[in-house]
Amino acid sequence: MNRIISSRASGNPISLFSFFTNQFRSFAANHHHHRSTSFDLEKYVHQRCRSGNLEVDEALSHFHSMIKMRPLPSIWAFNHLLSTISKKNQCSTVLCLYREMLGCVLLEPDACTFNIAIKCLCHLKKVDLGFPTIAVLLKRGLQPNDYTLNILLHGLCTQGLMVSAMELFRYILDKGHPCDVVTYGTIIDGLCKDGQSLKALGLLRQMQENGRIKPDVECFNSVIDGLCKEQQLDEALSLFQDLIKKRVLPDVITFNSLIHGLIKFDRWEEAARLLSDMHDRRVSPDPTTYNALIDGLCKEQWLDEALSLFQDMIKKRVPPNVITYTSLIHGLIKFDRWEEAARLLSDMHDRGVSPNATTYNALIDGLCKQRMIDKAISVFELMSRKGIKPDVVTFNSLIDALCKLGQLVEASQYLPKMIDCGVSPNVVTYNTLLDALCKKGRTLEALNLVQAMIDHGVMPNIITYNSLMHGLCRSGEWKEAIKLLNMMKSQAVSPDVFTFSILVGALCKEKRTKEALTVLGLMTRRGLSPNLVTYSSLLSGFCHLGQMEEAMRLFNGMVSRDIVPNTWTLNILLNGFCEQGVMDKAEKLLEAMIQRGIKTDTLSYSILFAR
Repeated sequence: MNRIISSRASGNPISLFSFFTNQFRSFAANHHHHRSTSFDLEKYVHQRCRSGNLEVDEALSHFHSMIKMRPLPSIWAFNHLLSTISKKNQCSTVLCLYREMLGCVLLEPDACTFNIAIKCLCHLKKVDLGFPTIAVLLKRGLQPNDYTLNILLHGLCTQGLMVSAMELFRYILDKGHPCDVVTYGTIIDGLCKDGQSLKALGLLRQMQENGRIKPDVECFNSVIDGLCKEQQLDEALSLFQDLIKKRVLPDVITFNSLIHGLIKFDRWEEAARLLSDMHDRRVSPDPTTYNALIDGLCKEQWLDEALSLFQDMIKKRVPPNVITYTSLIHGLIKFDRWEEAARLLSDMHDRGVSPNATTYNALIDGLCKQRMIDKAISVFELMSRKGIKPDVVTFNSLIDALCKLGQLVEASQYLPKMIDCGVSPNVVTYNTLLDALCKKGRTLEALNLVQAMIDHGVMPNIITYNSLMHGLCRSGEWKEAIKLLNMMKSQAVSPDVFTFSILVGALCKEKRTKEALTVLGLMTRRGLSPNLVTYSSLLSGFCHLGQMEEAMRLFNGMVSRDIVPNTWTLNILLNGFCEQGVMDKAEKLLEAMIQRGIKTDTLSYSILFAR
């Protein structure tokens, strides 16, 4: 203002109007420049996001440049960046940027912004934070759309929170919120994966009756697959027929679920009809279809049919994958068809299909069962060189084979190797080693191994205790074996018939038939029925003590329980009578047993005639 007055005083007046006109033109030009710069950046960001090669660091750089610009670029540009970063599995980063956006007063996030944030929360398994995010959305005067609610519903289903998912679903319906086939499809799929396929079927029927939203093939596929997995095959087939009547076109996933389910329960004729129906409807089988059929045929030991189907797969240019080859190789090795398995391995290599851990496991297990342990170890070493990480199945096969060959030291050396490979030994690993130690009479080491097993968080099971009990009893340590019953109780492991039979047998060998009968009583009180082994052990104990009346009373009790004696039982009694010199009773027993259809052997007659 002083300059204006000064100009007037100097005789060179500047009008107030011309001053403000010049200032406005300058501001407008500057503002247009910023708008142009903002628009250019938006356009560039859009192009970079669509290119698919925008890296996270560059995206972050653009974001920080954009949020400092005045005027701010549109929310559309920010959303593009958030979406791109989320697709790079950088959900935590996206949420940090989202919070920064909420803190910017001049920026107005839209429903799309909130959808991206909720999707990231669900991906990070923080679906519970999705609800407060919707509250913020509502507070800002926005409304959740069908995509918003579907994201949240999908997050709940993915985390297995089906009670909450059903509550949200009912809320969506009751409040008239946007709902589409994706909404129904999400909750139906979630229920099926949670083992509630019949409930999902009810929702599908509800959709059909309502008529407002028509179920698509994906809705049908979820329920059909769920029903097949829950062994409700007839319901699944009935729904398939319903799908056809409703003129919904089945796809390869529909057929794969049904074929896999039918094969699993040996319903091969129906599976074959479905395969034919696929052809008639011009639905091409994919590798999953062939894999289900080939694996099923191999498990049924129909290897030639499986190989024929494999050739058909090749002719139809359906690429076999590692699952195809592994099923065939495993089946061939199981029946010693090593040359054909080797040819398939070569074919695998030629087609660029890399064997996985399961393929190597099939080879190692097959070699171990053939007692070719050196070759099995060579395959194991090859597996490591190829960068394929062995799993617990790999190690268990090797340990089992070495134990059976009596190479206990070598077998034990694989425990630290497992841990070095990041593989935790399981109960099968420990049980294999434990059984081998017990058979060698090394019961103290076996007991130490059980403790080590517990220390490593692997809980012993009934097989563990039965092996240990059998080993202790064989070593004459029956008192220690009885103590194991209390240890089993503390570990919540219930003794079975085999457990009690081991104890009964051990006590009878020690001529402690009274204690053996006490164990028998304990067994029956626990709701377990003694078997032939249990009775035969007791009979042997009574016979050795010459207590033939007790033996016959027990024998008659056994028969009354519909437990059929065998040759071993008969010979125990025959030997008992003959030892006591009661030949007439021995002969009568033999005659009675023959009339009952009990088989005799040469030992039965040699017992009689040797006296």
